[in-house]
Amino acid sequence: MWREKALQRLKESGYKLTPQRLKLIEVLEELGPSHPSLTEVLAEIRDDFPTMSFSTLYSNLITLKELKLVELFSLDGETRVELNTEPHINLISGGKVIDLNDHEIIERIREKTGRRVKLVNVILD
Repeated sequence: MWREKALQRLKESGYKLTPQRLKLIEVLEELGPSHPSLTEVLAEIRDDFPTMSFSTLYSNLITLKELKLVELFSLDGETRVELNTEPHINLISGGKVIDLNDHEIIERIREKTGRRVKLVNVILD
């Protein structure tokens, strides 16, 4: 479902569906639930496109972010990709990230801060 939405939004926004961009969408659909690092995403893409640069990956991810298809966040010094663009909480434990969709908690954070909540990272011990 995310894949179809991404392809449609890219087309509607006038972006070409290049083979590299299609591979990125495929890899994100596959790895997305694990909140992959950019290094992990690039390694998967390079299986089919060994010359793809980090810069090309990053610029494509920024495009997806501008189209509100992904969020990017930092964890342990690495940028991670988040496919869930709805306000939610990431529970982080042992390097694993699990989405928690709890609208009551999100609303309380919004009330306390007076700001719109996009993503909350909670590190568990």
